[in-house]
Amino acid sequence: MSRIVTSKNMKQASRKDVAKAAGVSLTTVTHALNSKPGTRVNSETRERVKRIADELNYRPSFVGRALVTGKSFNVGLLQPGYEAMFRNFYQHMAYGLVESMGKDDYNLLLVFRDEQKNYLRTISQGRVDGMIVLQSDFGDSHIENVIDTKIPTVVLNRTLDLPEREVVGCVASDHALLVEDMFKCFLRRGCRNIAAFNDQRSCDPNFQVFEAFTRMSENLIKDGITATTVVPSKERFAAQINNLFESGQRWDGIYIDGVEFLLPLVKSAVKFGLKPGSDFEIILSAVEKGLKPADFDFPVTIYLQQPEVMGIEAWKMLKAFIDKEKTARFVKVPYKKVI
Repeated sequence: MSRIVTSKNMKQASRKDVAKAAGVSLTTVTHALNSKPGTRVNSETRERVKRIADELNYRPSFVGRALVTGKSFNVGLLQPGYEAMFRNFYQHMAYGLVESMGKDDYNLLLVFRDEQKNYLRTISQGRVDGMIVLQSDFGDSHIENVIDTKIPTVVLNRTLDLPEREVVGCVASDHALLVEDMFKCFLRRGCRNIAAFNDQRSCDPNFQVFEAFTRMSENLIKDGITATTVVPSKERFAAQINNLFESGQRWDGIYIDGVEFLLPLVKSAVKFGLKPGSDFEIILSAVEKGLKPADFDFPVTIYLQQPEVMGIEAWKMLKAFIDKEKTARFVKVPYKKVI
């Protein structure tokens, strides 16, 4: 059989052209190019049709493909509000999503929480094949609204008690592993009195850290390790930490959530003659991509969340739901330790 010759100037090939060149029906071409391997078309015919389609530079019509598969090839990303578009951490999760979705020829449709629940209209109109709900706050109503539509759903950045349905999943940072690693690091350095500056009331990720920290603290009491949680005040943290040091409070291991609290803490500690890396060890968790210990003039161990990886994992899970494939329903993405 002679090789099919094409050129850039040739008119774009149609399914009919592929069928004629392969000596098969239009239906066979459709199933060979759109169905999963092993269905309706034998493997030899499938490979021959695909090879000829490539040689003819055939590109499937989006409308035709949608009609055949019954898919919109769109996924909705439900964000907490319009202001979420300015949050760098959320943007990196969205980047991980679209980068991996593009490889599967899927598009991302941004929708937002509102009192009118317009995002539900997007679902009911069949404009999306699945939904990713991105949120850090504690509210469950919007998540439940989406799940109730029975559309494949992945909740991103929120730890959730999953319902029985198999097309609902969750992707979040592994906060428990962060706390476990943090304690191991402190204990290796001889720390016995540990403080966690973390506001468990602010968002679900911080609450998960608090819960894990509390469990670990209770387990270590018998070994003479004391561990305390301090809720930092965003408005007056400098005065708050200054008052704590002035009252005689001392820790040899300090975990702090957020760069905005780190510098005021160190500045106050130095004022009272306490030197980071000598009198106390610091572990910082943060969301700023590219942050590293060299950015500071004192020793600090940094744990960074991996939002892009979270986005990638969310798409893997949702695509499996859409394609009716088996997949884990809860994926925990570890923090990246930067020494």
